[in-house]
Amino acid sequence: MKIKAIILVNLIFIALVHISCREKIKVEIKENNLEANQCFTKGEREEIIKTIIETSDFQMFLHPNVKGRLPVQLVKNEFVTSDLKIKSNGYQVIFRDSLILPEGTIHRIRMEEEDCKSKKVTYSVFYPVEGAILTGTIVKSDTKWMAENTNWGIKD
Repeated sequence: MKIKAIILVNLIFIALVHISCREKIKVEIKENNLEANQCFTKGEREEIIKTIIETSDFQMFLHPNVKGRLPVQLVKNEFVTSDLKIKSNGYQVIFRDSLILPEGTIHRIRMEEEDCKSKKVTYSVFYPVEGAILTGTIVKSDTKWMAENTNWGIKD
């Protein structure tokens, strides 16, 4: 009976150690992912997003002269955060938690690929009102962020 009790206590101890180690690993992984996704400073992220929304293709789908299209509204994510200070067409950009579908004037900018060393970001923008997707690359050239390879199409 004593041996069974000792074995049971040891199994419970091992299970508790295993569970506590697993939780610690999960937290460390989350923290590492956060650091990996934050290779651009707040100022760089502001400039990258500003460069995207100033492209002629973004403005073409935005139709800033149509009532209700301004200010620009963006969905928040790891790259697009509400602490950013960005202006577009004379208005402060507003950050929202989610899209309003099927139609709406909130845009979702998704960073598809971030190259921290080359200072390069590949992105896509979804426009619910137009049903369109804009893609492109933003690259830092000396001191300025520049849009390259901007394309657009209608979402199926």
